[in-house]
Amino acid sequence: IKRNTRRYAKRQMTWFRKEKRIRWLHLHDESELKEVAERIAEEFGSGQ
Repeated sequence: IKRNTRRYAKRQMTWFRKEKRIRWLHLHDESELKEVAERIAEEFGSGQ
């Protein structure tokens, strides 16, 4: 089951990397987390 889980996760990551609409977020500290949370709130709040 562990092997199958790893393989499934790898296939998911391959698929996600090919998807152009996905925006990857790299959060390294709390201030970055707050900025990203504000951007997400703005995006969803704008009705786009």
